[in-house]
Amino acid sequence: MQQCTLYVSIKERESVTDAIRKAFSEKTVEVSTDGRAVTVSSKKWFSKSTITFNTLREDLDPEAFDQMKRGMYGYFSQIETPHVRVQQKLLMQITALNVAVGIVSSDGIDKETFQKILEIARSVHGIVFLPTGEMLDKEGKLILDTAGESELEDFILTVSVDLIDGHIHPTPSGEAHKQRSMQLLREQGIPVIDHLPVIVGDEDAVIRTKDEIVQRAIALCLIAVYSGGIAENGNVEEEREFIEGIIEQYGAEGFFTEKERAFLYNDAPDRTDTIQMVWMYECYWVLLWALGYVETLDFPSDICDVQSAIDCLRLAENYDAFYQNATVRSKTEILDQADLIYRYDWACVDARINNRPVAGGLNDEVVLERHRALNWLVRYMDADWDDVQMDT
Repeated sequence: MQQCTLYVSIKERESVTDAIRKAFSEKTVEVSTDGRAVTVSSKKWFSKSTITFNTLREDLDPEAFDQMKRGMYGYFSQIETPHVRVQQKLLMQITALNVAVGIVSSDGIDKETFQKILEIARSVHGIVFLPTGEMLDKEGKLILDTAGESELEDFILTVSVDLIDGHIHPTPSGEAHKQRSMQLLREQGIPVIDHLPVIVGDEDAVIRTKDEIVQRAIALCLIAVYSGGIAENGNVEEEREFIEGIIEQYGAEGFFTEKERAFLYNDAPDRTDTIQMVWMYECYWVLLWALGYVETLDFPSDICDVQSAIDCLRLAENYDAFYQNATVRSKTEILDQADLIYRYDWACVDARINNRPVAGGLNDEVVLERHRALNWLVRYMDADWDDVQMDT
């Protein structure tokens, strides 16, 4: 192997050069005047070997970098894989990259050199792309390859906080949401960190409209009922015929996203996709709360009351009744829950990274789906449902 590429999401971009210097401290390291190229060299008998690190930065070359990211996103998004969650998180990681380092070795990248590249990756929390189409994490483990294989059960995103939340400026209400959440988490014995940023405050937040919330709630309920039926009896044709009747009853044909429609009309849905769609009950439960159908969002230790959730829609019998009986909660209430779930999710991710049980009895799957729904409600990154991110 002659080359590979290191990808990074990092605030201090110069840290990459520092990491190269440290990894190859015993060799000659030269940095170009503009800082975009680093050459590592070592002399041998009658020859000289070099490793060149050429840097592409989003802030300096936005068009080229955006084209590169779009290409990589398209490449990994079209791979069919049973490791859907890993794939989704890799795609999220790709959207947050801001530095790419092309690495070329004159003598080829041997095992020793590759370990030094991984040392650099660990230092800057990067990922490494190989010419064979494999993406590796900072430990050298396979995240995803062209065959859809992975060595990971989960992939932890590493994104510079300023890249995620640079569009959010601190406000008094945002700080107040944070402080209320921090106090509650401490009382519950959940780990917290003071430097986890605020979310958008009441002054700047734009909550989804009642029409958007009602339609999304109906779509989530129906997709969860449909996938739950398939998971239980495996009869796709029977379950589709049943759900199509309910879709017509509520006039919900236009409420589904592109991914949801693809799932609804797939004659042989993937088992992993089916189970993921069943988890949409948790998202639906959050929207029922936002519409006033559910009184409180209890501590996320257990799954929601599925039958009660279904009954909220079933007993309405039609769209108009479900809509008229709903009252959207205040912006402050919704943002309080959005801030709280953000910090719950951080505690879950922190536990996973450090290979320890989640504190306080949090159910990390419930937390993740609530985070998805609440981020959609507060228009986090202004993403559509299929692209909602749950950054921590």
